[in-house]
Amino acid sequence: MQLQRTLAIMLGIFFFIGCGPAEHVHEEEEHDHEEEASKEEVHLVKRQMDVMGIELGNFQYLDLSTTVRSNGQLELPPQNKASLGAVMEGRVKSINVLEGDKVTKGQVLAYLEHPEFIELQEQYITLKSQLEFLEQDYLRKKALHEDSITSTKAFQNAQADYRSAQGELQGLTAKLEMLGLNVESVAKGNISGSIPLRSPINGFVRSIDVNLGTYVLPNEEIFEIVDNEHIHIDLRVYEKDIAKIENGQKVVFSLASNPDLLFEGSIFAIGKSFEDEPKAMVVHAEIDNKTGGLLPGMYVDARIITNAQKVRALPDDAIVSDGGLNYIFVLRPEVTAHIHDSGEEHAHDEEEAHKHEEEKSHEGEFLFRKIEVSTGAVDIGFTEVVPAFDLPDDLQIVTKGAFYLLAEMKKGEGGHGHHH
Repeated sequence: MQLQRTLAIMLGIFFFIGCGPAEHVHEEEEHDHEEEASKEEVHLVKRQMDVMGIELGNFQYLDLSTTVRSNGQLELPPQNKASLGAVMEGRVKSINVLEGDKVTKGQVLAYLEHPEFIELQEQYITLKSQLEFLEQDYLRKKALHEDSITSTKAFQNAQADYRSAQGELQGLTAKLEMLGLNVESVAKGNISGSIPLRSPINGFVRSIDVNLGTYVLPNEEIFEIVDNEHIHIDLRVYEKDIAKIENGQKVVFSLASNPDLLFEGSIFAIGKSFEDEPKAMVVHAEIDNKTGGLLPGMYVDARIITNAQKVRALPDDAIVSDGGLNYIFVLRPEVTAHIHDSGEEHAHDEEEAHKHEEEKSHEGEFLFRKIEVSTGAVDIGFTEVVPAFDLPDDLQIVTKGAFYLLAEMKKGEGGHGHHH
C-alpha cells in the first residue's frame, strides 16, 4: 500500500507540474491522463470566484505547537481610563463629542446647566468684595491696637471676621475650580450660565451615557475615556498549566468577535495567587500590534507559546475533507486553461478550429488543483498542514471558500470539471 501511495503521489507531482507535450504519447493514453487530471481540478472564472467568496493566500508559518490555551479580556491600567461625571447635579446643555472621538486632556466634552451654578458665582463675587472690606478693617484695627488706640477685643473681632471670610472664599474658589470655571474671570463679573466637563486624560471616548436634556446627579458617570496606548490582555491560566508559563513568552491571540484577525504579544507579569472556582491565575501580556480597534473589555482567545516552533499553517477554511482525507486547492501557474496539450501537428482543420474555440472559451479562467494534505496542530482559526509533496511558499492557495470548490469539482466529475 505504501508503494502504491508513493506512486500515486509521484503521479500527482507529474500532473501538477504539467510537463510539456509528449510527442510519442498515444492519443488514448493522453485521454486517460486528461480524465484523471480533470477529476482533481476545477475551473472557475473571476465572476464565480467573487460570488463564492473565494480568497487566495500563501502558507503561513505560525507557532502552533506546544502551546497553552487560554482566554481573557483586554484591560487597561487604572491610570489609563477615566469615568467622568458631574461635581454637582445639573442638566446636559450640550455634548461636543461622539463615541470613538479622540480627545485631549482638558478638552471640553459637554456643558451642564443649573441655577445653582449662577448662585455660586454670585456668592463668590459678593464674598470677594466683602473680604476686601474686612481685610481693610482688620489692617486698620491692627495698627490702632498696636498703638493702644483700640481695644484688644475690637481687634480680635475684626481679625476673626477677616479670617472666616478668607476661609469661606478659599472654599468657594475651590468649588468653582472643581466645576471647571475660571475664577479670575468670575471675579471680573463674567458669570457663566453653564459649567464645562473636561476630559481628565488623553484618549478616546469609549461611551457616552447621557443625551441632551438628561438630568445628572453628582458622581453619576457621563463619559468613559480610555487611553489605549497601554492596553494589554489579562489571561486566565489554570493550575495544571501555570508551571509552564514564564515572563517573555510569546502570545498569539484573536478577538472572540473576530477570530480571523491575529494579534501577537508577550507575557510581562504573572499573578501571585490563584482565583477560586475554577482555580486559575491571571497572566498579563503586552500587545505588539495594537491595531484593529482594540478596546478594553473585549474577550480574547489566546495561545501562550511555551516552546516556539514554527509550522506551515493555513486558515481552517482552506482545508476540506473528502473520502476521509484532507485536501487544499492550489492555483495552477497558468491562468488560462489548456486541456489538449499534444497532437497539434496531427490535428485536422476541424479539430484545430474546435481546439481554438475551446481555448478561447477558457480565457480568464482560474485552474485549481486539489492537493492532499495531512493536518497537525490546530490553533486559533489555523491548522498545521503537511502537503503530500513539497509545495513552494509563494504558491497561491485558496484560503477561504475551499468547500465551494470541492462542491463545484464534484458537480463537474464526468464532465472534465468545466463550469461556465
